[in-house]
Amino acid sequence: MSLRHILIADDDRNLRESLGEVLAGFGWETTVVGSGSQAIYWLSNKRFDLLLSDVDMPDMTGFQLLAWACDHHHGEPTVLMSARATADLGREARRLGAVTLLAKPVQVSELSSVVTSIFA
Repeated sequence: MSLRHILIADDDRNLRESLGEVLAGFGWETTVVGSGSQAIYWLSNKRFDLLLSDVDMPDMTGFQLLAWACDHHHGEPTVLMSARATADLGREARRLGAVTLLAKPVQVSELSSVVTSIFA
């Protein structure tokens, strides 16, 4: 099995680094960035198997990043995260093409389960 590459976009440095370490611990390669524009740079220059993005970032929302990825890229699966996750926001995320919306603080077991099911 080839190594899977995950791009993590979140403006909270501690969270993105923690998520990167957790996912790397499961054997996946991670790249962590602090903004939507940095995510677009990486998506434009490297192939990723998954995009994990915060909904609320200063330069663009996770929804805007998801729309860009759907329009300009290969449609890698996207998982959004939000501290204000609700059922309505989750439905909207899925309607726009996200695999799911995870509530912050993200539970490691839930994240691992979602990522494992995407890569299965």
